Amino acid sequence: MSDSGDTEHASNDRTTIMTTLARPRPVVADAREHYLVQLDGLTPGQRIPFGRQPLRLGRRAPAHVLLADPEVSGLHCEVVARGSAGDALVTDLNSTNGTFLDGRRVQGSMRLAQGMKLQLGRQVFVHEYRTPADVAQAEELAHDLEKACRYVQSLLPARLTDGDVLTDWCFQPSTQLGGDAFGHFALDDDRFACYLIDVSGHGAGAAMHSVSVMNVLRRRVLPGTDFGDPADVLRSLNALFPMDAHDGLVFSIWYGVFDRRDRRLRYASGGHHPAYLETPAGLVPLRTRNLVIGAWPDAGFSAADVAVPPGARLFVFSDGAFELHARDGTAWTLNDLLPWLARVPPGDDAPARWLQRVVLDQARPGPLDDDFSLLTVTLM
Repeated sequence: MSDSGDTEHASNDRTTIMTTLARPRPVVADAREHYLVQLDGLTPGQRIPFGRQPLRLGRRAPAHVLLADPEVSGLHCEVVARGSAGDALVTDLNSTNGTFLDGRRVQGSMRLAQGMKLQLGRQVFVHEYRTPADVAQAEELAHDLEKACRYVQSLLPARLTDGDVLTDWCFQPSTQLGGDAFGHFALDDDRFACYLIDVSGHGAGAAMHSVSVMNVLRRRVLPGTDFGDPADVLRSLNALFPMDAHDGLVFSIWYGVFDRRDRRLRYASGGHHPAYLETPAGLVPLRTRNLVIGAWPDAGFSAADVAVPPGARLFVFSDGAFELHARDGTAWTLNDLLPWLARVPPGDDAPARWLQRVVLDQARPGPLDDDFSLLTVTLM
């Protein structure tokens, strides 16, 4: 909630507006500047410079940076550079909802060191102290990551909303972009396949590696491979993507094939936590203990199978769906996610997106440390 004077806020205030008060000064090629870079909120990626004159953030003038966020007070906080070692100071201006540094509420003024996260309302910034050359390089990298993210998203499957197999999914990339990818396809009139992969590391390299794997699976171009045999698929992927030939990258995978004729789901996982099948008896973990793909050339891979009751839902997800921090600062584990899988409303036509909303509502506000990917398959 905002303070009582916030009723004067203009209704068309939809963007972050920055007014610079500092006097012009000579440009020095290697001089460092202080920046607040927005990680989450209204304008992710925006870079706001500040110096030795206080820069005020709030929801209305006379703040220099206007934030159209109802949880931000009229004059919320201010930042100012100090000293010559890249330090800065943040001061809370008696805001209603508080100003937070790395999750700690600011009392009066606190040191804002490089890399610290500043949060006011739903707006999250990080403090950077960089040269113009560093900034240019960072912006180029951010542009590359954005392009890679768009490309990954363009390859994700269309959701299936009719028929005896229904799918839903969510994909929320982290600020650094991880290596998540997933998909599904019909092998023939009787068999339906789905998968999720998670490449080690972050950045454009991990994303492009996941794209390579996804394209192989989408086009089914693994020579001599039975795509109805999950263990055979993992063996072929392991042979095609050795880490020595792919810059040390490995990936985990969960791959399953549902056969309508006997209502059995055959599956194999390589280095991946379980997927979960919803049954009348509860959630059934589906996992085979195989190595990650690419780690060992001659690794063997095994598969398993399970009977699927009519109307059962399958949940397949990356570790970014549960490796997060709750609002109280505690670290989540897989066991924290599982109760939410059991609470998905029966008959919900968007179970993955329902889970995404409720889980992220439990999480600490701010950018994700890893991609949040979750695929649900309802087998009627």
